[in-house]
Amino acid sequence: MRVKAIMIPFKELTCINLKDTLERAMKIIDENNLLSLPVVDGKQFIGVLSKQYTYEYYFKNSSENKEEFLKNSVSLLMKDKMETVSEDMRIEDVAALFITSKVRFIPITNHLGELIGIVTQQAVFKQYQKMFGHKHNSFVIYTYDYRGAGARIMETIAKAGGDIRNMMAFHTDVMDLVEIFFRIDSKDFNKVLKALEKQKFDIRDVKYAENIDK
Repeated sequence: MRVKAIMIPFKELTCINLKDTLERAMKIIDENNLLSLPVVDGKQFIGVLSKQYTYEYYFKNSSENKEEFLKNSVSLLMKDKMETVSEDMRIEDVAALFITSKVRFIPITNHLGELIGIVTQQAVFKQYQKMFGHKHNSFVIYTYDYRGAGARIMETIAKAGGDIRNMMAFHTDVMDLVEIFFRIDSKDFNKVLKALEKQKFDIRDVKYAENIDK
C-alpha cells in the first residue's frame, strides 16, 4: 500500500507561514490539540514548528519574557531540515522512518517541493493494526521448507473452508526457520486448525476473532 492511501491531504491541513508569530502558532496548536505544524510559503513546504521544542528553547535559552518571546516569528525556531516523502512511497518504508526519528508526522511533497499532505504515526499504526488486528482469526506456523510448505498450507486452509485475509512471512535467526503469520475468515476456524494439525504443521499463537465461538 502507498502513502497516498492514508495521508491527510493539504486541503485538510492547518498550516502556518514564516511571517506568523510564535504566539499565533501556539494558539493554533492549542486550539486544534496538535503538537506541531507544517510551515509553508503558499504551497511550498518550508519546515515544521514543534510546540515542545518552542517551549524548551524558551525555558533554556531565551532571556525575553514570555510575551516578548512569543512575538518572534516562526522562522526563529522552525525546523527546516526535515525529510519528506512522495505519495507513492510504501507504508512500510514510512514506518521505518518513524522508527528512526522522533517526528509525529512526515510531510508529503511533489516534484516541485509543494506540500500535498502529511502522513502521521497514528495513520501508519492503524494500518498495521488492520493487518494484525483482532477482527479475524489468526495463527502462526513455523516451517523450514517455506516454498513448498506455503503452497501446502494455503491448499489445506482452502479445503477446510478458510479464506486467507492476510499472510506474512518472517525469516527468523534460527537455521532458516520461517515464521508465517495467517489471518483468516472461516465459519469453522477449529476445522481449519485441525486440518493443519493433521498435516503436521507447527501451529502457534492461535487467536480467535472477537465474537467467535471457540
